[in-house]
Amino acid sequence: MKIETQQMTLISLFIALCVIIPFVFHLAGLGAIFLPMFLPILLACFVIRFPLPMLVGLLGPIVSSLLTGMPPLFPTAISMMAEGMMASGVASFLFCSKKSSLWLALLLAIIAERMTRVLMIFLILPLFGLPAREWSIAEITLTLPGVALQLFLIPLVLFVLWRYHLIKRTTWWKIS
Repeated sequence: MKIETQQMTLISLFIALCVIIPFVFHLAGLGAIFLPMFLPILLACFVIRFPLPMLVGLLGPIVSSLLTGMPPLFPTAISMMAEGMMASGVASFLFCSKKSSLWLALLLAIIAERMTRVLMIFLILPLFGLPAREWSIAEITLTLPGVALQLFLIPLVLFVLWRYHLIKRTTWWKIS
């Protein structure tokens, strides 16, 4: 697959946003609740053609961890890499390849990301002797404000980008 300069630039931009946005949220003490890492990951799905947003989902958490120490490399960044790849894969595949609506692709991506989170909890927490069932219920409940923020902010930002022609809605669907 040939990757154009524009696509590489956008991938780099979204990876940088995976470092900057969570850093700002954590400065305000709002990090874990509002899921700031997933804002640029999900946004990339509707701006970069499939399967390239999965690079953002994979590299965003690890770059942020290495540069800022947030999230901690193990187990959090490893788990977030799986979540980010799942969410970005689902959203970009549905939106770019299947031409699904923005809302359907976003909603299914968030559900897939949260299910991946629960799976990662069940895989990792027993290694530390922690109760995975209770932890996963608490995790899903505590991050509901982040899900609401994603459902509000991603369509809003995309609407502004598309409305003011900052990014063309269909140019990146075409594979060179």
